[in-house]
Amino acid sequence: MALGLYAGYRNHSMASDPGPEMKFDNRSFAWNESLSEEYIFDRTDVRVIFITLYSIVFACCFFGNLLVILVVSFSRRLRSITNFFLANLAVADLCVGIFCVYQTLTNYVVNSWLLGDFLCKVYMFVHALSYTASIMILVVVCSERYLAIVHPIKCRAMLTRSRLRVVIGLVWLLAAVYASPRFIYVETIRNQLHTGGVDVICIANMKKHNKNVLDAVNVIFLYLLPLVVMCCLYTRIGVGLWRSGAALGGPGLVARARNGRVNHVHTSSRNVLRARRGVIRMLIAVVVMFAVCNLPQHARIVWLHWDPDYDRTSDFSTILTVSTFLISYANSCLNPLLYAFLSRNFRKGMRELVVCNPRGQGSRLGITGRKENGHNANLPHSSVVRLSSAHDSPNTTHTTQTITRQNTFGRTSST
Repeated sequence: MALGLYAGYRNHSMASDPGPEMKFDNRSFAWNESLSEEYIFDRTDVRVIFITLYSIVFACCFFGNLLVILVVSFSRRLRSITNFFLANLAVADLCVGIFCVYQTLTNYVVNSWLLGDFLCKVYMFVHALSYTASIMILVVVCSERYLAIVHPIKCRAMLTRSRLRVVIGLVWLLAAVYASPRFIYVETIRNQLHTGGVDVICIANMKKHNKNVLDAVNVIFLYLLPLVVMCCLYTRIGVGLWRSGAALGGPGLVARARNGRVNHVHTSSRNVLRARRGVIRMLIAVVVMFAVCNLPQHARIVWLHWDPDYDRTSDFSTILTVSTFLISYANSCLNPLLYAFLSRNFRKGMRELVVCNPRGQGSRLGITGRKENGHNANLPHSSVVRLSSAHDSPNTTHTTQTITRQNTFGRTSST
């Protein structure tokens, strides 16, 4: 998913990204008519390669993200706050597959835009909406995990389920507001060709918006800045988990109940810590994949602005543009694979959904005590206290008592 969508078109219309000097009249395309060399996408081998690659991305993006949405919706083991956000991320990726993948390829392999003016605007709108929502959801997930792990007491008080639903609603609303100007300045342009035909182009009208400012906002505020924020927060999360692991190495991790009883929880707490680390590894992998897949697109846009010798009409520019869009779309189809490889609970939920396993209901009963904002829902009246040694225990006579639902406490993985 990437913003700055100024896709290239066929040689007789526009070979690549339109420049700021573009004027929308017949004379503005005269320079294209002088190009006598063969257009790169008129070659059969090039068309076959990119149609195949785009088709693979579309299939993985559509079916993979649809599966994520269904698994999170119907599997009780995955009904956590983090997975709720990831399901919304899958919705954004699914929109990319439906509204953007083949539409972008169409701009290059088909002589003219065939979907009409309204779908042209929808295409550009969804492109911006899905990317903006994705980066904002990743920041929200990172912030929620930071509060849950580094500041668990504040998190429990602040981030209730109702508030988080409001947050995700605001994310989609802000993304829609940011993308909505596309309905104003995106339009279809009819270009009279020297052969007598008419070429219809879906493009952003440069007279109605400032492309330089828009690209700068996209690169800085919707790519670089969010990545810096997430890097800082995940670093703090990593430090917090490392300290928790060091504390678990000592003999004095106990749970103090309100009735004064003291219970040792070494094993169950290690399971919780292991589950949290697994969740954070998966989330970091999702962020890294987002950064890597969208980097070529943003780098190309920066190159276009900074290099005055950048030739928008060359075959290299056309192939580069199509390739960077393909890589950015690949991010939308790789997220479900990350969940499948890095989340054991997601794999279990996927198997239950695919085979319609009735035993899944029984196995889910042990998951009812899910972690809520980094806390154990099974021990609502107890708190975990770290002691430097066993002698610091307020009541050592109760050290032989065990926690009644310890097995469930150790199964609080969010994903």
